[in-house]
Amino acid sequence: MTEQLPLSDWTDQDLLTKDEARGRLVGEIERCRARVETLKLQGNTADESELALLARRLNAMQSIVREYDEYLGGK
Repeated sequence: MTEQLPLSDWTDQDLLTKDEARGRLVGEIERCRARVETLKLQGNTADESELALLARRLNAMQSIVREYDEYLGGK
């Protein structure tokens, strides 16, 4: 016999599926790339620190998207 947990399933309703999370990340990557392009076109050297942070953020998000792609591809 399966033991029922004392918690309602509704407590997890705010969780995203991996496919939904991947889709949101792809959208955020596009926005981040657009910001990078805007900063590069402006050519302001004061924005170099923001460019460095955006590059790190893009790298991290792209890495997670690749992990989701591998997961969803093997599903």
